[in-house]
Amino acid sequence: MNMKYLLILCALIAFISCTPKLSPDANWTGRRWVLTEMKGVPVQLSGGRRDAYINFDAVEKRFTGNGGCNQVSGSYNLDKNDLHFGEVISTKMSCEDIQFENTFLSTLNSIDRYEQRGNDLLLKRKKEVLLRFTVR
Repeated sequence: MNMKYLLILCALIAFISCTPKLSPDANWTGRRWVLTEMKGVPVQLSGGRRDAYINFDAVEKRFTGNGGCNQVSGSYNLDKNDLHFGEVISTKMSCEDIQFENTFLSTLNSIDRYEQRGNDLLLKRKKEVLLRFTVR
């Protein structure tokens, strides 16, 4: 009888340890992370749909969003404080400020670490904060 309870307890622990809620990015899901700073320079926000942002899906390890002009999506890998973005796919609309989006996306590809401070998500290359997102 005790062996049965031990097996149930082991199965429960294994199930809980595999749930995405325990992943450090679990609270990123369902939030709109708006780009507020890039390479130390504040980003001008319009409050509209053209503001650059990212939405995370912690279960699938994917993201979607807007680069400031085009819709973007891709994958990411997370291991402790290490964060790496996979190839970014985007629509191909032409905009006046396409250079901003190009800089944003190339910077996103260079990210290797992250830090979360309250409602801010800091994306870094080594110790340097390159992108700051804020929940809006």
